[in-house]
Amino acid sequence: MAKQSILPAVILIILIGNSFAVAQQPRETDPRFEKLAKDYYPKAKQEGALVVYTVWDVDHIRSLTEAFSKRFPGITTSYWQATRSEVTTRTLTEYQGNQASVDVILTEAPLVLHNAGATQPYQTVQGSALFVNDAIAPVVSLQIQALAYNTKKLKREEAPKNWEDVTNPKYKGIVALDDPMRAGPLSSMLAAFKDEWKDDARFGNFIKGLKSLNVPIHKSTSAMFRLLVAGEYSIVMPALFHDVVHEKEVGSPIDFARGAAPVVSPQQAAIYAKAPHPTTAKLFAEWLTSPAGQAAIDAVGRASSRKGFKSKTSMENGWGPKVKPIVVSNKDYIEDARKWLDTAVKPVWGD
Repeated sequence: MAKQSILPAVILIILIGNSFAVAQQPRETDPRFEKLAKDYYPKAKQEGALVVYTVWDVDHIRSLTEAFSKRFPGITTSYWQATRSEVTTRTLTEYQGNQASVDVILTEAPLVLHNAGATQPYQTVQGSALFVNDAIAPVVSLQIQALAYNTKKLKREEAPKNWEDVTNPKYKGIVALDDPMRAGPLSSMLAAFKDEWKDDARFGNFIKGLKSLNVPIHKSTSAMFRLLVAGEYSIVMPALFHDVVHEKEVGSPIDFARGAAPVVSPQQAAIYAKAPHPTTAKLFAEWLTSPAGQAAIDAVGRASSRKGFKSKTSMENGWGPKVKPIVVSNKDYIEDARKWLDTAVKPVWGD
């Protein structure tokens, strides 16, 4: 009797165990990454370490490196977090000093580093799955800018229909603008619009229209967004899409104009030219781009760069599957934002 009662229990345990194992598998995998990882991991494990310089928050990079180490045991990870200018300066200094100091630089638009020879070009095998594919370095996340408005101040039909519609005189005095001359989010958007429109007259008229709104100029987009939530303004230009999604979720009177295409700044994982652990560097960059890495990036509140990725903060969730982002890729702006602004914006905007 006892033996007969044990058998069903053993079967049940096996079934539960198998179900748990299945549940632990990633919702999606990319065969190209899995094949590469199988080839790279033995060498990466021999290298045994990964060093990352990043502009991302400490909590974010710590979470990502821990997830990477869990997937690829035997690799010790470390990081250094600082501002973009600090990361760029340190990397260039170490490169010029012939130091094998870092493996991956996780930052926005690493073109300056690449032009100086401090990073080696690396094309991810998963490029066709990305919204923005750059042969310089894999795009692992996107900073998405949206045109947000307060729904208690404006009904959907009253809100701007697109970015240029913000300059309509009817919005005079109710818009909050990021300072276009501070090399912040609005500055990068203007660089993207100039590339997208390829029309100097249209670009100039847009800047004139923003100036004519005669509204306060802000130095912090996060503080500006809080004022929108509080009802101090009806519209802000721009707002981070993940902030908009969060505020909608908690019941704040916030929405965004879907007719204003998302403006995105690529966040990239660049491989240092003198990386002490080159195979591990490539494995980490590829993992960040993979579905599992994108899930880890999404979990810390950063937007995915991968098409078809299911997330509340994905572009496809906000604008639909046929979304066509406007990408911040103006080389002159990326290489020297201040010089570009003085040349392209200041003559129209003024001091």
